[in-house]
Amino acid sequence: MTHLITLDLETYYDQTYSLTKISTEAYVRDAGFETIGFAYKIDNGPTTWVSGDDAHIQSALDALPWEDSLVLAHNTMFDGAILSWRYGVKPKGWLDTMSMGRALHGVDASVSLKAMAERYAVGVKGTEVDDAKGMRRADFSTDSLARYAEYCRNDVELTYAIFQKMMVAGFPKSELKLIDLTLSMFIHPVLRLDTEALTLHLIDTVAQKKAHLVSALGAIGEEELMVKLLVGDTETQVEVRKTLMSNPKFALMLKSLGVEAPTKISPTTGKPTLAFSKTDEAFKELLEHDDVRVQALCAARIGTKSTLEETRTQRFIDISNRGLFPVPLKYYAAHTGRWGGCLVDDTKVTVYNTCNGVETKRIVDVLLDDLVWDGEAFVEHEGVVFSGFSEVIEWDGVTGTEDHVVFTNAGEISLRDAMQGAHRIEVARSPAKDDVEAARVFTRSYQK
Repeated sequence: MTHLITLDLETYYDQTYSLTKISTEAYVRDAGFETIGFAYKIDNGPTTWVSGDDAHIQSALDALPWEDSLVLAHNTMFDGAILSWRYGVKPKGWLDTMSMGRALHGVDASVSLKAMAERYAVGVKGTEVDDAKGMRRADFSTDSLARYAEYCRNDVELTYAIFQKMMVAGFPKSELKLIDLTLSMFIHPVLRLDTEALTLHLIDTVAQKKAHLVSALGAIGEEELMVKLLVGDTETQVEVRKTLMSNPKFALMLKSLGVEAPTKISPTTGKPTLAFSKTDEAFKELLEHDDVRVQALCAARIGTKSTLEETRTQRFIDISNRGLFPVPLKYYAAHTGRWGGCLVDDTKVTVYNTCNGVETKRIVDVLLDDLVWDGEAFVEHEGVVFSGFSEVIEWDGVTGTEDHVVFTNAGEISLRDAMQGAHRIEVARSPAKDDVEAARVFTRSYQK
Protein backbone atom coordinates (compact mmCIF):
# COMPACT_ATOMS: atom_id res chain seq x y z
CA MET A 1 0.00 0.00 0.00
CA THR A 2 1.30 3.45 -0.94
CA HIS A 3 0.83 6.17 1.67
CA LEU A 4 0.66 9.92 1.21
CA ILE A 5 2.81 11.95 3.60
CA THR A 6 1.93 15.65 3.50
CA LEU A 7 4.70 17.66 5.10
CA ASP A 8 5.92 21.18 5.83
CA LEU A 9 9.29 22.19 7.30
CA GLU A 10 9.95 25.41 9.21
CA THR A 11 13.54 26.65 9.16
CA TYR A 12 15.64 29.52 10.43
CA TYR A 13 15.90 32.64 8.27
CA ASP A 14 16.91 36.25 8.75
CA GLN A 15 17.34 39.49 6.81
CA THR A 16 20.22 38.26 4.65
CA TYR A 17 19.89 34.48 4.94
CA SER A 18 16.62 33.75 3.17
CA LEU A 19 15.26 32.47 -0.13
CA THR A 20 14.76 36.05 -1.30
CA LYS A 21 18.52 36.65 -1.04
CA ILE A 22 20.16 33.36 -2.02
CA SER A 23 19.25 30.26 -4.02
CA THR A 24 17.49 27.24 -2.54
CA GLU A 25 20.66 25.20 -3.08
CA ALA A 26 22.85 27.68 -1.19
CA TYR A 27 20.26 28.13 1.58
CA VAL A 28 19.79 24.43 2.33
CA ARG A 29 23.51 23.65 2.21
CA ASP A 30 24.58 26.65 4.30
CA ALA A 31 26.35 26.04 7.62
CA GLY A 32 23.80 28.30 9.32
CA PHE A 33 20.84 26.14 8.30
CA GLU A 34 18.57 25.00 11.15
CA THR A 35 15.26 23.18 11.21
CA ILE A 36 12.91 24.70 13.77
CA GLY A 37 10.42 21.88 13.35
CA PHE A 38 8.11 20.14 10.92
CA ALA A 39 4.54 18.95 10.69
CA TYR A 40 3.34 15.87 8.83
CA LYS A 41 0.15 14.01 8.04
CA ILE A 42 -0.01 10.38 6.88
CA ASP A 43 -2.93 9.86 4.50
CA ASN A 44 -6.02 11.41 6.12
CA GLY A 45 -4.76 11.01 9.67
CA PRO A 46 -4.06 13.69 12.27
CA THR A 47 -1.34 16.27 11.70
CA THR A 48 1.64 15.99 14.04
CA TRP A 49 4.23 18.64 14.93
CA VAL A 50 7.83 17.73 15.76
CA SER A 51 10.49 20.10 17.13
CA GLY A 52 13.81 19.61 18.87
CA ASP A 53 17.50 19.36 18.15
CA ASP A 54 18.74 17.87 14.88
CA ALA A 55 19.12 14.41 16.37
CA HIS A 56 15.49 14.47 17.50
CA ILE A 57 14.32 15.69 14.07
CA GLN A 58 16.35 12.94 12.38
CA SER A 59 14.92 10.27 14.67
CA ALA A 60 11.34 11.43 14.04
CA LEU A 61 11.88 11.44 10.28
CA ASP A 62 13.54 8.01 10.32
CA ALA A 63 10.40 6.58 11.93
CA LEU A 64 8.17 7.48 8.95
CA PRO A 65 7.44 4.95 6.14
CA TRP A 66 9.24 6.81 3.34
CA GLU A 67 9.86 3.82 1.07
CA ASP A 68 6.13 3.16 0.85
CA SER A 69 5.06 6.80 0.60
CA LEU A 70 4.66 9.71 -1.79
CA VAL A 71 5.66 13.04 -0.25
CA LEU A 72 3.40 16.05 -0.80
CA ALA A 73 4.38 19.64 -0.02
CA HIS A 74 3.85 23.14 -1.35
CA ASN A 75 7.09 24.11 -3.13
CA THR A 76 8.51 20.61 -2.73
CA MET A 77 11.82 21.66 -4.28
CA PHE A 78 12.58 23.36 -0.96
CA ASP A 79 11.20 20.79 1.50
CA GLY A 80 12.44 17.88 -0.61
CA ALA A 81 15.98 19.26 -0.76
CA ILE A 82 16.05 19.55 3.03
CA LEU A 83 14.70 16.02 3.51
CA SER A 84 17.16 14.55 1.02
CA TRP A 85 20.34 16.57 1.60
CA ARG A 86 20.02 17.07 5.35
CA TYR A 87 18.27 13.91 6.54
CA GLY A 88 18.79 11.30 3.81
CA VAL A 89 15.06 10.82 3.13
CA LYS A 90 14.23 8.86 -0.06
CA PRO A 91 10.50 8.41 -0.57
CA LYS A 92 8.72 6.57 -3.33
CA GLY A 93 8.03 9.85 -5.15
CA TRP A 94 7.46 13.61 -4.87
CA LEU A 95 4.26 15.63 -5.32
CA ASP A 96 3.91 19.42 -5.34
CA THR A 97 0.76 21.54 -5.15
CA MET A 98 2.66 24.60 -6.40
CA SER A 99 3.61 22.83 -9.63
CA MET A 100 0.07 21.51 -10.04
CA GLY A 101 -1.29 25.01 -9.47
CA ARG A 102 0.77 26.45 -12.32
CA ALA A 103 -0.56 23.78 -14.69
CA LEU A 104 -4.21 24.22 -13.66
CA HIS A 105 -4.38 28.00 -13.27
CA GLY A 106 -1.67 29.30 -15.59
CA VAL A 107 1.68 30.90 -14.99
CA ASP A 108 0.16 34.37 -14.58
CA ALA A 109 -1.89 33.36 -11.53
CA SER A 110 -0.35 33.36 -8.06
CA VAL A 111 0.27 29.86 -6.78
CA SER A 112 1.45 30.79 -3.31
CA LEU A 113 -0.11 28.70 -0.56
CA LYS A 114 -2.05 31.75 0.62
CA ALA A 115 -3.51 32.38 -2.85
CA MET A 116 -4.26 28.70 -3.46
CA ALA A 117 -6.02 28.34 -0.10
CA GLU A 118 -8.24 31.30 -0.95
CA ARG A 119 -8.89 30.01 -4.48
CA TYR A 120 -10.02 26.61 -3.22
CA ALA A 121 -11.74 27.99 -0.10
CA VAL A 122 -10.03 25.50 2.21
CA GLY A 123 -8.90 27.88 4.93
CA VAL A 124 -6.62 30.81 5.65
CA LYS A 125 -2.82 30.72 5.79
CA GLY A 126 -1.38 32.17 8.99
CA THR A 127 1.29 34.86 9.36
CA GLU A 128 3.30 33.51 12.29
CA VAL A 129 6.29 32.89 10.04
CA ASP A 130 6.78 36.67 9.82
CA ASP A 131 7.40 36.79 13.57
CA ALA A 132 10.03 34.04 13.32
CA LYS A 133 12.56 36.07 11.33
CA GLY A 134 15.98 35.91 13.00
CA MET A 135 14.83 33.38 15.62
CA ARG A 136 16.74 30.19 16.24
CA ARG A 137 14.96 27.22 17.81
CA ALA A 138 16.33 28.15 21.23
CA ASP A 139 14.91 31.68 20.93
CA PHE A 140 11.27 30.53 20.93
CA SER A 141 9.29 30.67 24.14
CA THR A 142 6.88 27.86 24.92
CA ASP A 143 3.95 29.97 23.75
CA SER A 144 5.59 31.26 20.58
CA LEU A 145 6.71 27.76 19.60
CA ALA A 146 3.17 26.49 20.16
CA ARG A 147 1.81 29.19 17.84
CA TYR A 148 4.45 28.32 15.25
CA ALA A 149 3.50 24.65 15.53
CA GLU A 150 -0.16 25.48 14.87
CA TYR A 151 0.88 27.61 11.90
CA CYS A 152 2.88 24.73 10.43
CA ARG A 153 0.10 22.18 11.05
CA ASN A 154 -2.33 24.53 9.31
CA ASP A 155 -0.03 24.72 6.26
CA VAL A 156 -0.05 20.93 6.06
CA GLU A 157 -3.84 20.79 6.28
CA LEU A 158 -4.17 23.46 3.59
CA THR A 159 -1.76 21.64 1.28
CA TYR A 160 -3.55 18.33 1.75
CA ALA A 161 -6.98 19.88 1.13
CA ILE A 162 -5.81 21.72 -1.99
CA PHE A 163 -4.27 18.53 -3.38
CA GLN A 164 -7.48 16.57 -2.84
CA LYS A 165 -9.54 19.24 -4.61
CA MET A 166 -7.16 19.41 -7.56
CA MET A 167 -7.25 15.65 -7.99
CA VAL A 168 -11.06 15.64 -7.82
CA ALA A 169 -11.03 18.38 -10.47
CA GLY A 170 -9.29 15.94 -12.78
CA PHE A 171 -5.57 16.70 -12.58
CA PRO A 172 -3.95 14.10 -14.91
CA LYS A 173 -2.17 11.38 -12.95
CA SER A 174 0.36 11.07 -15.78
CA GLU A 175 1.49 14.64 -15.04
CA LEU A 176 2.25 13.69 -11.45
CA LYS A 177 5.05 11.49 -12.76
CA LEU A 178 6.50 14.43 -14.71
CA ILE A 179 6.39 16.57 -11.57
CA ASP A 180 8.22 13.82 -9.68
CA LEU A 181 10.89 13.50 -12.40
CA THR A 182 11.37 17.28 -12.54
CA LEU A 183 11.73 17.59 -8.77
CA SER A 184 14.04 14.57 -8.56
CA MET A 185 16.61 16.24 -10.82
CA PHE A 186 17.02 18.87 -8.12
CA ILE A 187 16.38 16.84 -4.96
CA HIS A 188 18.54 13.87 -5.97
CA PRO A 189 21.46 15.45 -7.91
CA VAL A 190 23.93 13.23 -9.75
CA LEU A 191 26.08 15.73 -11.67
CA ARG A 192 29.49 16.58 -10.27
CA LEU A 193 31.09 19.84 -11.43
CA ASP A 194 34.82 19.87 -12.16
CA THR A 195 36.07 22.24 -9.47
CA GLU A 196 39.64 22.16 -10.73
CA ALA A 197 38.66 23.06 -14.29
CA LEU A 198 36.38 25.85 -13.06
CA THR A 199 39.11 27.23 -10.80
CA LEU A 200 41.64 27.24 -13.63
CA HIS A 201 39.10 29.02 -15.83
CA LEU A 202 38.54 31.63 -13.11
CA ILE A 203 42.29 32.21 -12.74
CA ASP A 204 42.59 32.53 -16.50
CA THR A 205 39.67 34.97 -16.61
CA VAL A 206 41.20 37.17 -13.91
CA ALA A 207 44.56 37.11 -15.70
CA GLN A 208 42.85 38.05 -18.95
CA LYS A 209 41.14 40.97 -17.23
CA LYS A 210 44.53 42.30 -16.17
CA ALA A 211 45.89 41.80 -19.68
CA HIS A 212 42.90 43.63 -21.16
CA LEU A 213 43.53 46.59 -18.86
CA VAL A 214 47.20 46.63 -19.84
CA SER A 215 46.23 46.61 -23.52
CA ALA A 216 43.71 49.41 -23.01
CA LEU A 217 46.30 51.56 -21.20
CA GLY A 218 48.71 50.99 -24.06
CA ALA A 219 46.10 52.23 -26.49
CA ILE A 220 46.20 55.69 -24.90
CA GLY A 221 49.95 55.82 -24.34
CA GLU A 222 50.07 55.08 -20.60
CA GLU A 223 53.24 52.96 -20.90
CA GLU A 224 54.50 53.65 -17.38
CA LEU A 225 51.18 52.63 -15.88
CA MET A 226 51.22 49.51 -18.08
CA VAL A 227 54.54 48.42 -16.61
CA LYS A 228 53.34 48.98 -13.04
CA LEU A 229 50.21 46.95 -13.67
CA LEU A 230 52.24 44.11 -15.20
CA VAL A 231 54.61 43.85 -12.22
CA GLY A 232 51.76 44.09 -9.73
CA ASP A 233 52.60 47.37 -8.02
CA THR A 234 50.36 47.63 -4.92
CA GLU A 235 49.32 51.24 -5.61
CA THR A 236 48.67 50.66 -9.28
CA GLN A 237 44.96 49.91 -8.99
CA VAL A 238 44.32 53.39 -7.58
CA GLU A 239 46.35 55.00 -10.37
CA VAL A 240 44.61 52.92 -13.02
CA ARG A 241 41.23 53.89 -11.66
CA LYS A 242 42.15 57.58 -11.77
CA THR A 243 43.13 57.17 -15.41
CA LEU A 244 39.94 55.28 -16.18
CA MET A 245 37.88 58.04 -14.57
CA SER A 246 39.06 60.46 -17.24
CA ASN A 247 36.15 60.54 -19.68
CA PRO A 248 38.25 61.34 -22.78
CA LYS A 249 40.80 58.62 -21.97
CA PHE A 250 38.10 56.06 -21.20
CA ALA A 251 36.32 56.85 -24.47
CA LEU A 252 39.61 56.26 -26.34
CA MET A 253 40.07 52.92 -24.58
CA LEU A 254 36.61 51.80 -25.64
CA LYS A 255 37.30 52.94 -29.18
CA SER A 256 40.48 50.84 -29.26
CA LEU A 257 38.19 47.83 -28.63
CA GLY A 258 35.82 48.82 -31.39
CA VAL A 259 33.14 50.28 -29.12
CA GLU A 260 31.71 53.75 -29.53
CA ALA A 261 31.34 55.58 -26.23
CA PRO A 262 27.66 55.81 -25.16
CA THR A 263 26.17 59.28 -24.88
CA LYS A 264 23.18 60.97 -23.26
CA ILE A 265 21.65 64.43 -23.16
CA SER A 266 22.95 66.46 -20.25
CA PRO A 267 20.08 67.72 -18.03
CA THR A 268 22.01 70.92 -17.34
CA THR A 269 23.27 71.90 -20.81
CA GLY A 270 20.77 70.03 -22.99
CA LYS A 271 23.68 68.85 -25.15
CA PRO A 272 25.09 65.33 -25.77
CA THR A 273 27.59 64.16 -23.16
CA LEU A 274 29.40 60.90 -22.42
CA ALA A 275 27.26 58.39 -20.49
CA PHE A 276 29.80 56.75 -18.20
CA SER A 277 27.84 56.75 -14.94
CA LYS A 278 27.03 53.38 -13.38
CA THR A 279 23.37 54.43 -13.47
CA ASP A 280 23.39 55.04 -17.23
CA GLU A 281 21.60 52.19 -18.99
CA ALA A 282 23.87 52.29 -22.06
CA PHE A 283 26.94 52.04 -19.84
CA LYS A 284 25.47 49.22 -17.73
CA GLU A 285 24.92 47.27 -20.93
CA LEU A 286 28.66 47.47 -21.60
CA LEU A 287 29.26 45.65 -18.30
CA GLU A 288 27.63 42.66 -20.01
CA HIS A 289 29.16 43.18 -23.45
CA ASP A 290 29.94 40.07 -25.52
CA ASP A 291 33.61 41.10 -25.55
CA VAL A 292 35.10 40.28 -22.12
CA ARG A 293 37.70 43.01 -22.70
CA VAL A 294 34.93 45.59 -22.66
CA GLN A 295 33.46 43.99 -19.53
CA ALA A 296 36.85 44.21 -17.79
CA LEU A 297 37.35 47.84 -18.77
CA CYS A 298 33.93 48.96 -17.57
CA ALA A 299 34.17 46.92 -14.35
CA ALA A 300 37.48 48.62 -13.58
CA ARG A 301 35.94 52.03 -14.33
CA ILE A 302 33.27 51.69 -11.63
CA GLY A 303 35.46 49.72 -9.24
CA THR A 304 33.59 46.40 -9.32
CA LYS A 305 35.61 43.38 -8.24
CA SER A 306 34.56 40.99 -10.97
CA THR A 307 33.27 40.74 -14.50
CA LEU A 308 30.22 38.79 -15.57
CA GLU A 309 32.39 35.82 -16.57
CA GLU A 310 34.08 35.78 -13.17
CA THR A 311 30.75 35.91 -11.36
CA ARG A 312 29.33 33.04 -13.40
CA THR A 313 32.39 30.87 -12.86
CA GLN A 314 32.56 31.60 -9.14
CA ARG A 315 28.90 30.65 -8.79
CA PHE A 316 29.60 27.20 -10.22
CA ILE A 317 32.72 26.81 -8.06
CA ASP A 318 30.69 27.59 -4.96
CA ILE A 319 28.10 24.97 -5.89
CA SER A 320 30.79 22.39 -6.64
CA ASN A 321 32.33 22.97 -3.19
CA ARG A 322 28.98 22.41 -1.50
CA GLY A 323 28.08 19.18 -3.28
CA LEU A 324 26.58 17.68 -6.42
CA PHE A 325 24.94 19.99 -8.95
CA PRO A 326 21.12 20.08 -8.58
CA VAL A 327 19.15 20.96 -11.72
CA PRO A 328 16.34 23.37 -10.69
CA LEU A 329 13.94 22.89 -13.58
CA LYS A 330 10.52 24.42 -13.08
CA TYR A 331 7.53 22.29 -14.08
CA TYR A 332 4.94 24.08 -16.25
CA ALA A 333 6.79 27.38 -16.32
CA ALA A 334 5.07 28.87 -19.38
CA HIS A 335 1.69 29.05 -21.14
CA THR A 336 2.78 26.21 -23.43
CA GLY A 337 3.37 23.90 -20.49
CA ARG A 338 7.10 23.60 -21.10
CA TRP A 339 9.70 23.58 -18.36
CA GLY A 340 11.32 26.79 -17.19
CA GLY A 341 14.60 28.24 -18.30
CA CYS A 342 13.86 29.54 -21.77
CA LEU A 343 15.81 32.78 -21.55
CA VAL A 344 19.56 33.30 -21.24
CA ASP A 345 20.88 34.72 -17.99
CA ASP A 346 21.78 38.07 -19.59
CA THR A 347 18.14 38.82 -20.50
CA LYS A 348 17.16 42.28 -19.26
CA VAL A 349 14.07 42.58 -17.05
CA THR A 350 12.38 45.75 -15.80
CA VAL A 351 11.42 45.52 -12.12
CA TYR A 352 10.10 47.65 -9.28
CA ASN A 353 11.33 47.41 -5.70
CA THR A 354 11.12 49.64 -2.64
CA CYS A 355 14.86 50.32 -2.53
CA ASN A 356 15.54 51.52 -6.08
CA GLY A 357 12.11 52.04 -7.64
CA VAL A 358 12.08 51.09 -11.32
CA GLU A 359 15.30 49.55 -12.58
CA THR A 360 16.57 47.12 -15.21
CA LYS A 361 18.27 43.89 -14.11
CA ARG A 362 19.61 40.73 -15.61
CA ILE A 363 16.99 38.02 -15.19
CA VAL A 364 19.32 36.04 -12.90
CA ASP A 365 19.53 39.02 -10.51
CA VAL A 366 15.76 39.36 -10.04
CA LEU A 367 14.69 38.75 -6.41
CA LEU A 368 11.39 37.47 -5.07
CA ASP A 369 10.56 40.90 -3.62
CA ASP A 370 10.96 42.53 -7.04
CA LEU A 371 7.77 43.16 -9.00
CA VAL A 372 8.39 42.32 -12.67
CA TRP A 373 7.07 44.46 -15.54
CA ASP A 374 5.12 42.21 -17.96
CA GLY A 375 4.28 44.94 -20.47
CA GLU A 376 1.00 45.84 -18.81
CA ALA A 377 1.66 45.92 -15.07
CA PHE A 378 4.21 45.14 -12.37
CA VAL A 379 3.40 41.62 -11.21
CA GLU A 380 4.54 39.12 -8.60
CA HIS A 381 6.50 36.04 -9.62
CA GLU A 382 7.59 32.72 -8.16
CA GLY A 383 11.32 33.25 -8.54
CA VAL A 384 13.96 32.67 -11.18
CA VAL A 385 15.63 29.28 -11.38
CA PHE A 386 18.49 27.84 -13.41
CA SER A 387 17.06 25.44 -15.99
CA GLY A 388 20.09 23.65 -17.33
CA PHE A 389 22.01 24.07 -20.56
CA SER A 390 20.22 24.15 -23.91
CA GLU A 391 20.90 25.37 -27.42
CA VAL A 392 19.57 28.89 -27.96
CA ILE A 393 18.73 31.03 -30.96
CA GLU A 394 18.61 34.79 -31.40
CA TRP A 395 15.93 36.66 -33.29
CA ASP A 396 15.00 40.32 -33.32
CA GLY A 397 16.94 41.07 -30.14
CA VAL A 398 15.67 38.11 -28.09
CA THR A 399 17.92 35.17 -27.21
CA GLY A 400 16.34 31.99 -25.84
CA THR A 401 15.45 28.39 -26.51
CA GLU A 402 13.53 27.64 -29.69
CA ASP A 403 10.23 27.03 -27.86
CA HIS A 404 10.34 30.27 -25.85
CA VAL A 405 7.03 32.05 -26.45
CA VAL A 406 7.17 35.61 -27.80
CA PHE A 407 4.56 38.15 -28.83
CA THR A 408 4.84 39.13 -32.50
CA ASN A 409 2.88 40.81 -35.27
CA ALA A 410 1.62 37.28 -36.05
CA GLY A 411 0.43 36.63 -32.51
CA GLU A 412 1.84 34.57 -29.64
CA ILE A 413 4.26 32.05 -31.19
CA SER A 414 7.58 30.31 -30.45
CA LEU A 415 10.87 32.09 -31.02
CA ARG A 416 11.69 29.47 -33.66
CA ASP A 417 8.48 30.20 -35.60
CA ALA A 418 9.08 33.93 -35.31
CA MET A 419 12.54 33.52 -36.81
CA GLN A 420 11.42 31.17 -39.59
CA GLY A 421 8.52 33.42 -40.53
CA ALA A 422 10.52 36.64 -40.11
CA HIS A 423 7.86 37.94 -37.70
CA ARG A 424 8.90 41.02 -35.74
CA ILE A 425 8.76 40.75 -31.96
CA GLU A 426 6.49 43.34 -30.39
CA VAL A 427 8.15 45.69 -27.92
CA ALA A 428 6.24 46.12 -24.67
CA ARG A 429 5.43 49.65 -23.60
CA SER A 430 7.48 51.15 -20.80
CA PRO A 431 5.82 51.58 -17.39
CA ALA A 432 4.01 54.89 -16.95
CA LYS A 433 3.74 56.94 -13.75
CA ASP A 434 0.41 55.29 -12.91
CA ASP A 435 2.00 51.83 -13.24
CA VAL A 436 4.83 52.79 -10.90
CA GLU A 437 2.40 54.29 -8.39
CA ALA A 438 0.29 51.10 -8.46
CA ALA A 439 3.42 49.04 -7.78
CA ARG A 440 4.39 51.33 -4.92
CA VAL A 441 0.94 51.08 -3.33
CA PHE A 442 0.88 47.29 -3.77
CA THR A 443 4.32 46.87 -2.22
CA ARG A 444 3.40 49.08 0.72
CA SER A 445 0.14 47.19 1.39
CA TYR A 446 1.90 43.83 1.04
CA GLN A 447 4.58 44.81 3.58
CA LYS A 448 1.87 45.77 6.05
